[in-house]
Amino acid sequence: MDQEFIIPVHVSTKSANYPSPRFAHPEQLTDVLKESGIKIVLGNILKGGTVSQVYESEFENEKVVVKHSETLIPFDPTELSISQNGQNTDNEVLSLLQKSSIRVPELVKVLPGIYTTIMEDLRPSGFQLLNSLILKGELPQNSAEKIGESLAKLAQESRNWKKFETNESPNESIYERGLELRLAYPNSQKQYLELEKIHTENNEHWTWPDGHPKNIFVNADGNTAFIDFGRSYWGDQRFMLPNFLAHIAIYGITGYLKANDSVLYIKNCVQAYKNSEPVDEELLCKYLGMEVLHRANGKWIEGINTSEQKMALYKFGLTIFDLNVNSIESLLDLFKQQSKK
Repeated sequence: MDQEFIIPVHVSTKSANYPSPRFAHPEQLTDVLKESGIKIVLGNILKGGTVSQVYESEFENEKVVVKHSETLIPFDPTELSISQNGQNTDNEVLSLLQKSSIRVPELVKVLPGIYTTIMEDLRPSGFQLLNSLILKGELPQNSAEKIGESLAKLAQESRNWKKFETNESPNESIYERGLELRLAYPNSQKQYLELEKIHTENNEHWTWPDGHPKNIFVNADGNTAFIDFGRSYWGDQRFMLPNFLAHIAIYGITGYLKANDSVLYIKNCVQAYKNSEPVDEELLCKYLGMEVLHRANGKWIEGINTSEQKMALYKFGLTIFDLNVNSIESLLDLFKQQSKK
């Protein structure tokens, strides 16, 4: 009997049946919180437009932030729907880290039924987002070692956790983050498929794929605090360090940071991580190159607006794969050659 092969392609023009937002306006969320016995007024929005909205507020005379998630509806055929259930993953990780050596916001109230969490506002304690500093051309060198240490500790401490359900999988994550790498080598896919195999087969430990400057706070002493674990999953922990470093490279290549400052920062961060955890330098370079390509058009990050910036990032990311860059030293040499200033 002849075999029949079916190619599982979903027609991109077909409308999917996505849920409508439960709370389309902040006032609706405020009313529901009040019904839950929580009288709180939502202030300025601090973050919004992707999966969650984060508002500043006060609760029981303390400065807090209120984080609420709605399912992210994809706006083009290359996007994945991201469920609001990711907030439950975020809450689980935050709960596990409350008394750890990793600084995270203190949980005040968790309301899983409405995908809302009230937590400590880190800013009154002297913390500010690393991303905001970078966009102003300020790279706090004293945070490089602290972030490297904290990422290593995060990997180590999470290995003691019992597995819990997450909203995403390593397969979904690398499929999304490797899209630009797949498009860059359409006739072989070799570069992507090698990374996909590594990433999905090393899935015994928890990993944080969003450890970038938008989710890392620093203070004047260089101490760090981490936020936003909703998209974490059981996958390859070795992705965490290059994922972070890719953003330092991105802002160096596009001229927000001085090349020498970026090189020193990356060196110190890697060395601090190495003091506690081994580093596969070849894999680090490939993961970093994949992340640079993923963000080259400015996806979910600020400041990447011009064709000149985007072409510079594409050149840097592709050269990592074209030349098989496989060490920190050769990666930084390439960075110095291609950075803007």
